[in-house]
Amino acid sequence: MARNSLFFNDRGLRAGWRFVLFVVLLRLVLIPLAFTALRPFRHRLDSSVGDVSDALLLACVLLGTFIMSKLEHRSVLSYGLRDSAALPRFFAGSLTGFASLTAMLLALRATQHLLFGPGHMAGWQLLIAALLNVLGFLIVGLFEETAFRGYALYTLADGMGFWPGAVAMSIVFAWLHVQNPGESKVGIIAVFAFGMMLAFTLWRTGSLLWAIGFHFMWDYSESFLYGVPDSGLVQPEHLLSTRLSGPAWITGGSVGPEGSWFIFAVLAVVALIIHLVYPKRQFLPQQSGDRVK
Repeated sequence: MARNSLFFNDRGLRAGWRFVLFVVLLRLVLIPLAFTALRPFRHRLDSSVGDVSDALLLACVLLGTFIMSKLEHRSVLSYGLRDSAALPRFFAGSLTGFASLTAMLLALRATQHLLFGPGHMAGWQLLIAALLNVLGFLIVGLFEETAFRGYALYTLADGMGFWPGAVAMSIVFAWLHVQNPGESKVGIIAVFAFGMMLAFTLWRTGSLLWAIGFHFMWDYSESFLYGVPDSGLVQPEHLLSTRLSGPAWITGGSVGPEGSWFIFAVLAVVALIIHLVYPKRQFLPQQSGDRVK
């Protein structure tokens, strides 16, 4: 193996090629195989447990990360999933996600741009929907964080530095939201800012658990608890029938809260909280202890 060549350096295959290999593995091998294999059963699965696309994508990302970890002789947990305070970190992120969204909606209510309507569901129907949505949005949080701030970001950070890598992955994260119906330019910029704020939590905690908790509870609260649009998408099953009224720059319009200009103030406050609670950098992508002997 030639060291310091186009393909290799003193740590083995260069980070850029590892990133390309990971993307090719996902896009051209694992994802097509998974969706093709389950195609005969998709209708039955979707009708019984809801859309399983995110669960399939999460499985592919985790399998792809596992394969790359074996090639690098590292633990699969090395890319943001090793955390001795996993549950406290997850619950701290979840609480912050719920509190920050709720504070934003209460501010809109105080200025008469939002009305919390009556409950949309009740009884066993509500309980089942609540539990299914917990599972569904937990899968979304796990998938999007491991996909955009897991192995891919760790590898880009090794090659170009953490923040250039975070910018690149946040751009991809935002670009994929362009396809959402009802999305807007402000909403896309907010998704990019959302990605950068979550990357900051990884930088300060060294773990994806806080980001997974925040992402999960933000989406769950937005879509199920309050029933407002989430990046242009409206969850058919929700607890409250919340209505937004007023100019889109305040309410977010069809995008929901993430299309409001005030979302940037909310994300800035969350970043400040992270800065105060976790004051030191903990992100260390190339820890020798990660190597599998």
